[in-house]
Amino acid sequence: MMNSKRNGLLCLFLFISLNYAQATDLSEVVSGADVEDSLGKMKSPKEEDPYIIQSSDSGAVEKQKIQKKSQPDFVFTTEPQDLSIKNEERKKLEDTGYTLPGSFDSSPNYIELDKKEMSSTFRKHSSGALNITYIKNNYSYESQNDIINRTISQGYKHVKGGALYVRSDQYFFRRDYINSFWSLGGGVGYNSGRGIFITGEQSDATFRLYEIPIDAGLGVEIPLYHWFKVSGTAGPSVTALYQNRSDFQQGEKGKNKIQVSYGQFVNAQFKFNLSGFSENLAYDLFTQSKITNLLLNLEVRYQNYQNFQDAIKISGTSFGIGFTFEYL
Repeated sequence: MMNSKRNGLLCLFLFISLNYAQATDLSEVVSGADVEDSLGKMKSPKEEDPYIIQSSDSGAVEKQKIQKKSQPDFVFTTEPQDLSIKNEERKKLEDTGYTLPGSFDSSPNYIELDKKEMSSTFRKHSSGALNITYIKNNYSYESQNDIINRTISQGYKHVKGGALYVRSDQYFFRRDYINSFWSLGGGVGYNSGRGIFITGEQSDATFRLYEIPIDAGLGVEIPLYHWFKVSGTAGPSVTALYQNRSDFQQGEKGKNKIQVSYGQFVNAQFKFNLSGFSENLAYDLFTQSKITNLLLNLEVRYQNYQNFQDAIKISGTSFGIGFTFEYL
């Protein structure tokens, strides 16, 4: 029993001694060149990196950080859209210089458009033309006793007026130096005067003579630079003469008389392109009304009609002036 108590006290003594010696070693300052201060190599809290990274994985982590920053927030996986023009009609208009509304709303280069180049492009793409012409009446009228010619040329208050023509041209062949087209048109003319008796005495009756010609023909056009053209049209024609007398009562036989004759016509035009002298005018006309060319015409017309019910012949050459509106 005594031995057991002795052994227990001895073990307690040894345990206290060892703990005291270990605590003494930690509190001592160890000096010497051979001793390495491992704690001295540790960085202070201010010098430490914000990330705790193992040395073997630091390169991979940095690469992941760079890749994450370079990637966009959204990734589109759909195929790129085809931005080509699908509407053929729109493409055609743009190819000819036509500016669709809203095309340049957000473009800073709108004021820098080359109007000269655009006007020279769309003026070559006319598909048709509308002609409005006034032809002075210098034709010869042959009739029994020369009654028509004397009435409208020599009668009291006579009027030998001209005719106003409207003609539509449609191009079916176009090249740089020659164009071909078919045409259809018509007009109305007015003449009047006091009748003259065979004896030469003046009548109180007023005669009014209306002429209504209708033409169909083929034409050839030669552009001589962008501001001048020469055009010729020829074909069959038919005209109606409507005669009205003031000395007959309304509804009385002979008050009105209509005669019709077939014949021929030839028309020549010398066209001066007014829009060809100004790019601004050409551009404005086209963008606002699709008019590709505005031309001033000097015209010559020949016609021949001699198949009326009465012995009447109208023929000869006369001159006039007009305008041509070419359009897309």
